[in-house]
Amino acid sequence: MNTYTTKEQVHNRGIEAVGKSLAEISAVMNVKTSGKKSKAGDAWESWFGVEKNSIAGADLAEAGVELKATAIINTTKGKTAKERLVLNIINYIDEYDKDFASSSFWNKNKYMELGFYGYEKDTPWTEWTILKSVLYSFPEKDLLIIKQDWEKIHKYIQEGRAHELSEGMTMYLGACTKGKNSSSTRKQHPSLNAPDAMQRAYSLKNKYMTAIVREIIFANKEIPGIRTTPFLDGEILETNPNIFTEEQIISDPSILKKVTFESYIINRLNEYKEMTVSSLAKFFKISANDNGKFPKSINSMLASRMLGIKGDLEKTEEFFKANIEVKTIRIKKNGTIAEDMSFPTFKFKDLVKEEWVNSTLRTEFDSSKYLFVVFVELEDGNYKYVGSKFWTMPERDLETVVKYAWLKTKKTLIEGVELFYDPKKNIVKNNFLKSSDDEIIHIRPHAAKASYIAYNPNANQLPNTAKWINKPKNYSDDWMTKQCFWLNKKYVKDQIKDLL
Repeated sequence: MNTYTTKEQVHNRGIEAVGKSLAEISAVMNVKTSGKKSKAGDAWESWFGVEKNSIAGADLAEAGVELKATAIINTTKGKTAKERLVLNIINYIDEYDKDFASSSFWNKNKYMELGFYGYEKDTPWTEWTILKSVLYSFPEKDLLIIKQDWEKIHKYIQEGRAHELSEGMTMYLGACTKGKNSSSTRKQHPSLNAPDAMQRAYSLKNKYMTAIVREIIFANKEIPGIRTTPFLDGEILETNPNIFTEEQIISDPSILKKVTFESYIINRLNEYKEMTVSSLAKFFKISANDNGKFPKSINSMLASRMLGIKGDLEKTEEFFKANIEVKTIRIKKNGTIAEDMSFPTFKFKDLVKEEWVNSTLRTEFDSSKYLFVVFVELEDGNYKYVGSKFWTMPERDLETVVKYAWLKTKKTLIEGVELFYDPKKNIVKNNFLKSSDDEIIHIRPHAAKASYIAYNPNANQLPNTAKWINKPKNYSDDWMTKQCFWLNKKYVKDQIKDLL
């Protein structure tokens, strides 16, 4: 077994793997002992002579480098991280009395040699190829935000609230679920008399990984602290600066030494509280059309401008890396929210194959953070800005009402969706959850056009034949209009009542 004493030696060994298949780098690996989902990671470790392990420190302790393999996929938007980068399991008992400097996260992941491989769905894992090997340490601003994330997670651990953790409550460093199912739990500190908590691991969020892939790794940028090319004799790794080519909300990292990122955002937005949409539009020089109407996205545009951003707020460095979704909410004069909150369409066949703990819906709510920007309608029909807040779905709602609704949806799809055609109204009704069921979420189409025709772009195939009543002749037995989950507006209003 080779011994690596320096980071430079580790990285140069990683560079030698670039262009090789996972089969080539896994020659010393015992494939039988590797889990189905960890073969790529085990192959990467075997390239450095490291056997499958669960040690507390870095894989290559003397060099102080952790080894991680992570998948890249090609999309229409460019190279994208296939998933979050899962780091080490969080031991709620061991972490209880740690600070950031002594934490398992920092001791294990301060420096990482990342092996980026090309994932191809219909290709055997042995044929996937190492595309890049990168010696990675965190840029200054990222590290300040990650430290704030760790402190938030740690606060929950110390308060005996690890069972309330969710990945979406933090920015870049998440606490993702890690286990086969909901029975994968861990004890909290014995002094707390707290219930067992779902097993979680520190992780770097998917969008964070995608950002560094696009902006640094595959942009071929050589910056101190992040190395993609080999080290020459005598050359050493330098410390790292901040870098990002898109718009940044915070360009001076020292700000984050005085205030958390979330507090900074809310404080900036609240400088404009009680201003109307029209006065804000005038202030930021956003013009109405000839009919006096502002663009449909005016509220989102104003949220960006209030934070000094000219473009899309969700595409700024910080929001993109943290997977923060901006949701502008309008409260009408009668006190109701103008509309329910929609989420992406789902594929029926995919949903029935999922288990709740790893389902797309659960992952969406557990891993995402939302910025609610709230406007209230005035008597004259104008709207005024009243406040903002960051929000993640509480674990108590996610694991009870939302889980029940998802399971009910899966059951409906497996048993066959009930479809009823009403010829008088020329509409098709179904037995999916409705807003009136008051279950936090419901299901309905997002698009205005409905279709029950096979292979129509507005339709999706069902896993089982539908139970039709009054089926028109040209309608399919197993295709129906695409559907998506919606958050009920009554529930959304309850989440922002402190701003009203």
